[in-house]
Amino acid sequence: MRRSGVVLTVAAVVATACTAAPVPDSGTTRAASPTLASTRASTEASTEASTRAMTGYLDGLVRTRQFRGSVEVRLGDRVLLSRGFDTAGNGKPNGPDTRFVIGSITKQFTALGVLLLQEQGRLRVRDRVCAYLPDCPPAWRAITLDQLLTHTSGLYNFTDMGPDGGRRFLARIGTRTPSPEQVTEMFAGRPLEFAPGTRFKYSNSGYVLLGRVVEKVAGQDYGHFLRKEIFEPLGMSDTGYTPGAPPRPDDAIGYATWQRTADTFDTSVWFAAGGICSTAPDMARWNDFLLTGSPALVDQDTLADLLRPRLPAPPLGQYGYGIMTRGSGAATVHFHDGGVPGFASYDEIRPADRLSVTVLSNLESADGFEVSKTLALMAK
Repeated sequence: MRRSGVVLTVAAVVATACTAAPVPDSGTTRAASPTLASTRASTEASTEASTRAMTGYLDGLVRTRQFRGSVEVRLGDRVLLSRGFDTAGNGKPNGPDTRFVIGSITKQFTALGVLLLQEQGRLRVRDRVCAYLPDCPPAWRAITLDQLLTHTSGLYNFTDMGPDGGRRFLARIGTRTPSPEQVTEMFAGRPLEFAPGTRFKYSNSGYVLLGRVVEKVAGQDYGHFLRKEIFEPLGMSDTGYTPGAPPRPDDAIGYATWQRTADTFDTSVWFAAGGICSTAPDMARWNDFLLTGSPALVDQDTLADLLRPRLPAPPLGQYGYGIMTRGSGAATVHFHDGGVPGFASYDEIRPADRLSVTVLSNLESADGFEVSKTLALMAK
């Protein structure tokens, strides 16, 4: 996962049915309010204009070989854009329902899993991580779950060894689909880079440990826990963590350059730090949950804990629990990005406008942050 990209996400729309009280038949048909009809026409025209502008912008990026992937933009209950661009690989076009590896956007789901277990009284974020890990090195004894969530643990970031270092490690242990315990071996022998709680330094290693804590406390594997507790209740049927599984027909193939496919890793390598696959519409469902708290997977205090910025994380903003924040008041933006070989992703919400933007790309060099910022300006 790319270090610059602390990565975030997009959410869902919950449909609500309303039943009107019966109205006595007066024998006449009441004409629609001119004001209401005019407002509806104006809204539809605004939506169409936004859709055209966004589509033209993204088509231009495709022509200049800067983007391929899938995008969803929602403003309140309106879907302004839900479309795929260019190829998913193997002769298939990207579409709205194409699945991508979302990289570090995974972290918000891991964080909510931890907070959900805390709400159930099964752990506390101030607990020491070694209370849950049987193979915990002595140097980790002071590290808390909160410090893992906020990248203040001092753990060496295992992805800093680079793709070549990762491949050498996998060759040494003889598998392309390492277990969470084997992924932990990539950094367990490294000294802490600073005393826990004394500074911020982005580390995927901490979220690998959080995934293991979730498995230990929940008594089930990470992917199954997220599916039952988060994805299924939110209707995110195309989202999951399924390491070692064969590719699905709707899975995008990752590209290192415009024409060359990437030498990708199995998602087990990223585990709870970056191994989830999802679609733009599913991420929009997640974003709607973040914006509205509905359906009520957790109480409002827990959701506020997830979104609350906790410490400076220059140059991008402030970091919370798997989610970053920039701006304040009506200008608040919650976001995260993600990057693994072959894929780039970015997700953000703007609560004041109830705006949700998800950008998922199977082009490693795609700039999801810039794309999302531009699309947000076009949302009317």
